[in-house]
Formats: sequence, structure tokens, C-alpha cells
Amino acid sequence: MPAADIEEQLQYAVEDGLIMSYKAVAQKGSNVGLEQEGYRIAPYDDEDISEKGSHDWYCFNCHKAGEVVECTECWRVFHVTCAEEEDLSDNFICSLCKDSKKQSRIKRKALNRLLGFTVIRLKDKSKELHSFGGHVEGLNRFIFNYIDLNMMEEMTMKRRYRYLEQFFADARTILHNIFICYGECGFIPDLAGIMIRDCRYDLDEIRQCKDCYHHSNAKPKNWFCQPCRPAHDLVFAKQKGFSYWPAKVIKVTQEGYDVRFFGSLHQRATIASSAIRPIDISLKQLMLKRTVGFNKAMKELSLHQQLLESAAQDTDEQSGAENDPDDEPEKEEQNEKLAKVHHKKFHHKRHRGDDHGCDSSGFKSPSSRSQGVHEDSHLVSSSEDQVHAGARVFSTSDVAVQATKKSGRPQSRGMQTEEGEKSATVTGCNCDVKFSRMFEEYKNQIEADFRVDKERALKELEERLRKDCEEDKQMALSRAMTSVQREVESVRLQTEEKCKEEYFEEVKKLTDKHKREISLAKKKQWCYNCEEEAMYHCCWNTSYCSIKCQQEHWHHEHKRMCRRKRN
Repeated sequence: MPAADIEEQLQYAVEDGLIMSYKAVAQKGSNVGLEQEGYRIAPYDDEDISEKGSHDWYCFNCHKAGEVVECTECWRVFHVTCAEEEDLSDNFICSLCKDSKKQSRIKRKALNRLLGFTVIRLKDKSKELHSFGGHVEGLNRFIFNYIDLNMMEEMTMKRRYRYLEQFFADARTILHNIFICYGECGFIPDLAGIMIRDCRYDLDEIRQCKDCYHHSNAKPKNWFCQPCRPAHDLVFAKQKGFSYWPAKVIKVTQEGYDVRFFGSLHQRATIASSAIRPIDISLKQLMLKRTVGFNKAMKELSLHQQLLESAAQDTDEQSGAENDPDDEPEKEEQNEKLAKVHHKKFHHKRHRGDDHGCDSSGFKSPSSRSQGVHEDSHLVSSSEDQVHAGARVFSTSDVAVQATKKSGRPQSRGMQTEEGEKSATVTGCNCDVKFSRMFEEYKNQIEADFRVDKERALKELEERLRKDCEEDKQMALSRAMTSVQREVESVRLQTEEKCKEEYFEEVKKLTDKHKREISLAKKKQWCYNCEEEAMYHCCWNTSYCSIKCQQEHWHHEHKRMCRRKRN
């Protein structure tokens, strides 16, 4: 664009109040101390939204101004040539609004949990987009709907997203705002383009398998062995230069099988169909070399198959009902409440039976049997039941039976034998001593089992914490290295650009100096003998700086070639 047209457009912008002109004194360069005219964006109040209107000013696809078509359900506008829809009538609806109306296959809570991982991945790769300078630099005048990665992360925490398309539309809004503020070229727009590419890739991964995406980001124990819904096909895949290796089939494309290998690194690759073998093939046919890595991969494969079988059994027992992991604590609480209610009812009935149908030995009288009073043949009562007639006294036998029911373990043979003896002996028995000893043995057994379980749980917790700490250290180190490399690369590019500018400037100065010296040298005469500046002219192309040089050159050769006319 010519300079005159630029000046004219700037004046129009000043008249419209979009920018303002000012004058300042130059502080460096060749114009130090001189007053110069400049332009900057005019201040803007965010509370005054009347200027923006109901829709954006710029096309959402190409991010440029012009004649646009407004969407009737959102603030976005499109050029006629940029709109993907064929219907551009008064009731125009953009593709983003249409995609947001599609039914989501993922529950809202699980969806926002997955999108939270996506936001974290995007923030790790592009820290400049956490909150860019729309509000700070006054560029919010040109931005209709401001959003950044921090705001998107907050929305995932509040579970605001209902669809994947809604999340991707917000990511595209960030790209749209950055293109408006910074243009199409530069470090920030390029970074926004990379962010959109990574976001599209992650959302495609969620659509492909949400369980794989969740496991790979949450990193639970044996995360790669956890089964997905639906389960992936298992194969042996072979890369060039490697042997056959167990792998999961993520998807099948025209290029081949997209697989992810078992093992320590869990690498992913696209393998041709000719290099795929079924998982149930004999290992002898593949002629495999059992290395440490291969054994570890086969161990992961075996664990994955076991988890698949257990998951299939659970599915059969539940008759196809799908359980949400977040609902398990609520179900456990309901089961405990039901158990407590049943326990209270059971003891209430037994209390009534002891008051109305038992004699001093704990056995029911014949009259109580004939009246059909509630029977508990497997419970043994103490001879002290009739001492306190108004209150229920729990004997050691009650405690032992209740502890056995709660723990879910069968009674020992000794306990059953002693119960038989108790039922056989009506009078003159030592029930308190026997059941006290049984209760003490059972108590010791419970304490021993508790100590063993406690030690095993502490070891598992320690190992899990150690692994989590190592993984966190590796992730922090990786993020730090990535950040440092990005900063070093940025500084290197800036330094190279600065060095290039200085180099070209120096070359330009030397070229001008050389031209001036050549021109000056051509305007002088030079001594033919010693090449110093000459002051004595002899003939058409011969001059000398002194008489000595003239005589030497004359006697040497010039007297035979001199063209000067002599009288």
C-alpha cells in the first residue's frame, strides 16, 4: 500500500476514535531531540458495550473485516465465501452452533475431567496464551468475546462444558482474538496455530477412546493394562528393524494399523497390515528373542488379559449395567446403613425371645416352642440372661457370632465343637470360660491379620508414593527442559536476526566507503614508476611524483615509448 494511502487510512481511524495521534521527542537514533508524530490505540472502557453491538466485527474463519453474515444463535459472523453452510438466509446458523446441538456420548462430569487434562497439556506447551495482552494493551476494543486458557481451565473445574465441540469453539476463539490483536505473522500467532492443532488432536483422541485418554493422563497404577470400553484388539506388530511385539490396536486406517505397544515406553506407530499377527499365534512361529523388554511387555499383556476377563465377569453379573467409579462410595454407604438396620431388627427380635420364651439355662421351654416363638438355633445365650430382666445383656457368645458375621469368615472347628457341647449340656456348663477363651483367640487372630494387612498396605502406599514422586519429578524436569529450550531458541533467533541486521548494515557502510575511495582514486594521477601520487606530467598516460622517478623510468624504457612531441 502506498504511503499516502496509509496516511489517509490513519487519519480516518483517528477521526473514528479507534486510534489517537500524539507527538513525542525522540530519545535515540539519528533523530534524537526531534519531535515526531506517532499513533496508539485510544483508551476504551470495558463497561461501555454499546459500541461493540450484538455481533463481532471480523469473520471467524479468516479473521478479517468486510461484509459478513451474522449467526442468529451466537455472536460470530462469516464472509459469504468463508461460511461452510449453503443456507445463508436470515435464519443463518453457523456450523459451530449446529455441532454444539449434537448429543454427547460422554457424561458431563467425565467430559470435563477429560477436558481438564487437555487444558493442562495445552498450557504446558503455550504459556504465552495463559492470558494474552488484550486487556493490558487496550486491544479489547476489537475483541468481542475475550477468553484464554486460564478461563477455559476454570470452566472445566466448574463443569461448564457439555460437548467437545463447545471446548474446541473456545479454543478457536482464542486463535481468532490473537489474529485480530497480533496479525497473522509472528511468534504468538504461530503458537496459537500450534495450540489449535494440539487441541484438535487431543479431542480426536477422546472421541477415539476416552478410557485410553484418561488412563494416559491420570497415570494410575498399571494404567496401560486397564481395560477400555469397548476393549481394543490385541495383536503382535512388527516394526522395521525390530521383532514382533504385543500391542493394542487403537484404530484401523487406510495406511495400516495404528497400534500402541506394551512395554516401558508404550510407543505408538502405524504398522502395515502385512506386519500384523493375531495375539493367539504361537511364539515359536514368530521366532522371538526373549529380551528383558519383551518379557516386561508380555507381563503387561498377561495382566491386561486378566483385567479384561475380570471386567467381563463383572459385566455379566451386573447384567450390562454400567457403573460410575464416582458412585461406588455412595453404594457402600447404603449397604452399611442396610446392614445396621438389619442388625438392630435382629437383636430386637432376640431380646423379645429371651424375655418371653427362655429359661435360666438359655433354652426355650416346650410351651414357648408350641406357641411358635422366634427360634435362633445357631445362637447360644448365657445363664445370666434372667439376672437383668429389664435390660438386654450381650454375652460373649453374641459378640463372637456378630464379629464372625461382620468379618465374613467361617467359624473355626473348635468354636463349632464347643457350641455343640453347649447345646448338649443343659445344666452345669462353664460357658463363660469357654467363650471367653474363644473370644480371646479370635481377637488375637483379628489383630494378627490387621498387622499383616497394615504392613502390606503401608508397603504398597510407599511404593505408589515413590513412583508418583518419580513421575512428578520427570514431568517437572521435562516441562522445565522444554521451557528452557523454547527460551533458548527464542533468544537464538533474536540474536541471529540482530546479527544479520548489523552484518548487512556494516556491509552497506563498507560498500559505500569503497565506492567513494575508488571514485577519489580515479580522479588523481599516479606515478608510473613508484605508484605514488604524481605531480609531473610527461605524456598521455604517464606521470611522475619526482624528477628521480622520471629519470629512472626514462632511461629504463620510456624514452623508446614516449609520445610527447619534442621541438
